[in-house]
This record gives sequence, structure tokens and C-alpha cells, in this order.
Amino acid sequence: MATHQFDHLSLVVSDAELSLAGLSRSIQVGSVDMQQGALYARDLAGALSVLGMDTATSLVEDVARQLTLGQPSVLDVAQGLLPHLTSALKDIQLGHIAQPDEQLKVFSPWASRLQVLVSRDTASLSGFEAVAPKAAHLQLLSPADPGFRAMRMKGLSLIQNARIVNQRDNERTVAQMDALLSEMQDWTLRVGQVPLSQLFPISAQAMQDVWLDTNLLDLLDPLRELGAQAGSIQAQSRSLTIYMDWLGLNLSNEEFQALGKCMSSVSGHVKRLAEGYRLVFPCSLARMRMTPYLQNGQRYAVGAGEFIQFDAHSEGSGFDGALTVCSGLSTRTLKVDRVLPAQNMNIFAVPQDVAKPEGISGVALDAMGDIYYCLSMA
Repeated sequence: MATHQFDHLSLVVSDAELSLAGLSRSIQVGSVDMQQGALYARDLAGALSVLGMDTATSLVEDVARQLTLGQPSVLDVAQGLLPHLTSALKDIQLGHIAQPDEQLKVFSPWASRLQVLVSRDTASLSGFEAVAPKAAHLQLLSPADPGFRAMRMKGLSLIQNARIVNQRDNERTVAQMDALLSEMQDWTLRVGQVPLSQLFPISAQAMQDVWLDTNLLDLLDPLRELGAQAGSIQAQSRSLTIYMDWLGLNLSNEEFQALGKCMSSVSGHVKRLAEGYRLVFPCSLARMRMTPYLQNGQRYAVGAGEFIQFDAHSEGSGFDGALTVCSGLSTRTLKVDRVLPAQNMNIFAVPQDVAKPEGISGVALDAMGDIYYCLSMA
């Protein structure tokens, strides 16, 4: 079991390294993409939290928040943090996780520096949060309807912050308001959701704060029997997307196909690991993390549960890159004109009396109200 736990942490470290690399690319001088950097920073903060790097997690969440707001001062801090975070991840790979006092010694000066620099940009935004919501205080809520209570408590704060922001008259107001409303939308999903641990009660401690829609839990019911064979099950939720690792098992081909079919039904995919499998799927089919892209002049989007990778092609190839997507076990590669920054979007079914292109399962609506066709992998 200890081996399986180590394997899981190795996977989380790998995820953290990918997010750190993405953050580094996004904030390079001359090609700054602060919104995309914010998304990478959020993912990195989630991974650091799982790894026990609480001080670093808090700081990276603050960096994500300021990147979302477009604060120019955060770039200096973010770039300075990169080598320290890289070093911390290398230490974890060697089996050493810094103690709280060690973390404070390294990261507290950067937190203070960020606070000073941001205060020079604009007035302090007390209570403003633009990172993915966590359910850290659910133990204080009524078990009868924790999602509704959490939404009520958080919603009052978010709406008040939105009213404060609305009184300002500067170029940052639109970005601030959009971030607040986006977080409000993400929190709204918590109403009526249920814990993933209902599928695997024995592994409840390894999947805390992982929630999903009840209809998805019903669709995932076939996983109960398959997952019971695993030596360990770990799960975490980042950016409205659930990552679940089954370690210590080797499914038969028939079972693997059944697992893929189940993942396809929830707009997710499964891939093999060294000692098991990783399942990736959204926490809701009504709102999810989407990667938008342009193809032949038309806007499309694919969910994070089906997104695998984007490979940019050299100039003169006739298209800007190849987008690899996977539903269940079925993988496709698409030639696309352009891939846009990922964001959380609301998803809607296309009315039966409205014409739609072949191979479209629905439409996604971004923050600006633009419509993207959702690719059907069926």
C-alpha cells in the first residue's frame, strides 16, 4: 500500500511539473499570457496542496489570483518563484517534503513582496478570490444539503465583492468582475452535488473534497465493481475536472473496454499507468473546463476530460497544430487553425428544431457570450 501511495505522489509531482512548465511558458518576457498563466497556476496550486506544500500552495493561489486580474507586478514575483518551486519538486521526488518552517523561510519573503507590489498597482482587494473553490469547511455545514449551504455562505461574499468592484472606474474593473462572476458560477455547481466517495467508501480519505453531479455518479456506477480490484484509489478535483488513479490492478481486456465505455458516457477518458489506470472526467456536464479551438473558421471546444494534448506545427504546414482528443479509449487527432486558452464554460444541448453540423453534441458559451460547438466523440 505504501508503494501505491508513493506511486500516486509521483504522478502528482509529474502533474505539478507540467503545470509549472506551462506557467513558465505563459509568463515569459515578450510572450506574456496572464490568463493562461492563471490557469496553470491554479493547477499547480492544487498539486502542491496534495503534496503537503501548504505555504507554497497559498502563495501560488495568490499568484493565480493576480494573474487573473491582469496585475503586471505579479510577473516579477511569478518569475522569481519558478526556480524555488522547481527545486521543491525535485526534493519531493527524492523523498523530502519541506517542513512548515522550511517552507515559510523560502516562500514568506515572496508573499510579502507580492503584497507590496500589488498594493502599488491598485487598492487592496480584500476577500477577492478567483481560484478554484475548495470545500474545506463542509464539516461545519449540515450534511442534509452541504452544497446549498456552501453556496449560500460563499455567494454572499462573492456578490458583496462584485458590488464593491462595480463602484470602481478603471480598466481593471471588467476583469475583476468577470473573475468574481466566474467563481460564482463554479460555486453554483456545488448545489446538489454529491461526494465521489459514495462510489468507494473505503477510499473516502483519499478523495476528500471531490464532488460531482448526481447524474454523473449514476453513470459511473459500473466503476464500483471494477475499482474494487484496485490496491489503492486516489482522486482529486482541479478546475472542475476530476483525476482518479487506480493502482495495483491489471484489468482484463473486457474489463478495460467496459471502463472505457463508462468514461465515454461522462465525457472523460482513461489511460494506462505503470501500475494501474488514470481516469479523467468532469464534475458536471452543465459547466466544465473547456479548450476552445478554431477549425475552418468555426469555433469548437473540447472538454478537459477529453483533451489530451496540442502539438504546434511549424510555419508553412497549412495548419497551426494537431489537437489530440480522447473519449473513453477512442482517440482522434484534429488539424486545427488555432487553440485558444482554456476556460470554464456553460454547456447547453442544441434544440431539436435547430440545425447543427454533423458530429456536434452541444454548444458551450464562454465569458464573452461567444458560442462554440462541442465535438461529439460518439
